Amino acid sequence: MKKFIWFILLFFAQQSVAQYKDQLSAKVSVAINANLETYFFAERLAVEHINNIVFDQKGGDYDHQPIVHFGYQHFSPNVNSPVIIRISKLIEQVRNTYYDNGPILNYLINQKEFPATGALYSELPADPAHPEIKPVLAELTDSLRSFYKQANVGAFLAENARFYKGAIYEFAKDVDAPSFPALEKWHGKAFSQYRVFLTPGMPVTKGEDNYRGFGPSIMSPEGLIPGMITSSDKMLPLMPSLAQYQQFGFDNPNVTHFLTRHEMGHSFVNPLLDKYRTQIVGDSVLYTPQLKEILAPHYINDWFVCVTEHLVRLAEIRTAVSMKSFKEAERLRKFHIYEEKCVLLPLLEVKIKQYESNRKRYPTFESYLPQLVAYFHSLTPEMINAQIKKYK
Repeated sequence: MKKFIWFILLFFAQQSVAQYKDQLSAKVSVAINANLETYFFAERLAVEHINNIVFDQKGGDYDHQPIVHFGYQHFSPNVNSPVIIRISKLIEQVRNTYYDNGPILNYLINQKEFPATGALYSELPADPAHPEIKPVLAELTDSLRSFYKQANVGAFLAENARFYKGAIYEFAKDVDAPSFPALEKWHGKAFSQYRVFLTPGMPVTKGEDNYRGFGPSIMSPEGLIPGMITSSDKMLPLMPSLAQYQQFGFDNPNVTHFLTRHEMGHSFVNPLLDKYRTQIVGDSVLYTPQLKEILAPHYINDWFVCVTEHLVRLAEIRTAVSMKSFKEAERLRKFHIYEEKCVLLPLLEVKIKQYESNRKRYPTFESYLPQLVAYFHSLTPEMINAQIKKYK
């Protein structure tokens, strides 16, 4: 009888994370993913051996992030275990190649949730620039699955269901689900789903407005599924235990709006711009020293990224206009131009009206994109700098 009860409890612990999901519409969902949480618990232990990766630092103080703080306390007895030593070496290989953990997150989100094995839909292709990393990611995933079982991560997720569900509630209430069909209509393209994954276990450094978002490429039989992986974005005062928290780190409407609309918007724009990369990079003289100075603090470090970010933000503004959300459109203009320093947006808003008023000729954003690429090419460094003076 005792064995039977233990089996039921173990089954519940392993399956419970699948319940941490809110389906906001037929296409839009917000969820917790066991693979991602397991990775960040393991990463937090691994940096004690490899010193750092992204915002995770050896000996770091993450008491502003409850799951990071208490998760480390809970799993720290495993810090010198063989499986964590192995995971440390594998993470180090990825870090030394990409200086980032994004490829790890992308791989994990395309795998079935632990303790299951295998690809969620189909195996991702190897990165042509670093084909040697794909077997590293496969081995890391296998080691993380072992850590999930050995450290009983499923039980931790189940025991803290209230916290995880609270995080989903905080984030989901601020997601603008109607903006997704509006984005599709404006771009003339639709995706089968949009998935947001909250990672309360992802470390970020202490400070107001500190958070991290990452857009994975989820490949399904229906094609690309735009995704968003995001850390907590509010600093919380430390409480004695996870059970005592009444806030969960995701109650930040401005950040939620930005992450869901902006980052999902990249799924519409980035694959298209890749086809024009050579032409756009050829105009890099337009990334003037003055433009570099104002955009570098916003992690925009070259002309191609500058063009990409302008077009994604342009779509945000014009989608709001198409929804007759004129106050929101104006808020986005002020934010993207004056705070984020995307000073070419006023010029692009004038140009894009040609697309919006002639959808028979240009049924999709993709069909109009050559006109925009040509328009960027027509600009001069002097015109760029004049825009900077207007909106600096």
